[in-house]
Amino acid sequence: MALAASRLRRPNARGDGPPVFSHEFIIQNHADIVSCVCVVVFLGLLPQATNSIASRFIFLQYNETMEIKENDTGVASSRIDNKPAPVTFYRHGWGDALNVVFYSLIWIIIHAIIQEYIWERTVKRLRLSKTKTSKYLDSGSMLVFYGISLVMGVDHIMKGQYALNFGSELWTGYPHTLMKLSLKFYMLTQMAFWLHCYPELYIMKTKKDDAYSKIVLYTVSFLIIFSAYVTYLQRLAVVLLVIHYIVEFVFNASCLLHYHGKDEIAKLSFKLWWFLFLLARITSIILSVVTLWFGINEANGPVLLFNINLTSVPVRMSILLFIVSLQVWLLLVLYKHRRKGKSETTPTPAPPTKKPKPKPSPRSNKNKKE
Repeated sequence: MALAASRLRRPNARGDGPPVFSHEFIIQNHADIVSCVCVVVFLGLLPQATNSIASRFIFLQYNETMEIKENDTGVASSRIDNKPAPVTFYRHGWGDALNVVFYSLIWIIIHAIIQEYIWERTVKRLRLSKTKTSKYLDSGSMLVFYGISLVMGVDHIMKGQYALNFGSELWTGYPHTLMKLSLKFYMLTQMAFWLHCYPELYIMKTKKDDAYSKIVLYTVSFLIIFSAYVTYLQRLAVVLLVIHYIVEFVFNASCLLHYHGKDEIAKLSFKLWWFLFLLARITSIILSVVTLWFGINEANGPVLLFNINLTSVPVRMSILLFIVSLQVWLLLVLYKHRRKGKSETTPTPAPPTKKPKPKPSPRSNKNKKE
């Protein structure tokens, strides 16, 4: 029994490691454990009995192939003539939840690789405190996510030609029940990222004080993307996410510059972030008002979701009110943050000190007695 127990422990440089299936063991080896799960899912594609189950986790579902002309969709065709070309589109369904769960496991692996081989090696040279180290790692991981999301989002916006005709592609043909591969993959990977952030709180040993604000951020982000996905507002969601991610990318890059001691460059980048933050909030409100108030209307016909007409005025105004309220809330959070920062940087005036009275010399006391 003693030999068996000793074999279940993984040795390291300092001695015996944590016991198997303990909290420390799971935290230290979470990437390996998740990788094994993903490998098992991929191996499920080989047997015919499990191929249909494994493919639902890996590949996108609800695809439809249609023959349409290039001028109708803007999709590049390999044919020289203008004959209809087969194009594959995708719809959304409940089976997409399997893709989101599997892609969240992929995000956990990507997060662990980037953090271990890039940010943890970099932060050791800075010799920061534990609090600053956790913030540094958080900013580094979010910087990579925002960078990847920006590349994917801008690529889809350029291919979809959303900027043509003053952005009318955002609402033309609503409801957008059919999605291209890039659009559906983008929306699912976005939901998967925010879903993977919940176990990261356990892996990173986040404190309870910091965990509450992060849980709110993760939940709000996931629900916003999920709501846009099921209400056929994917095009508007991609544009708003790209605008928001540009601001967040600059902010996290500024934080990393600050931790690396590049204070002069960090000050300029923080000023740029402040300007982009205000511009992003105004632009998001304008695009939402134009799309939901003027672009989409009841003339598009009834679009039912759980017996709720999405093109009705109350539903559209509720969505618009939520987006505007979210932008105003972000502005208030930034205002409180800047006000708090100014109060901490301004020095408090010291209380006035009374000058001590000079003590009388012994000679003056003798003169008074005489």
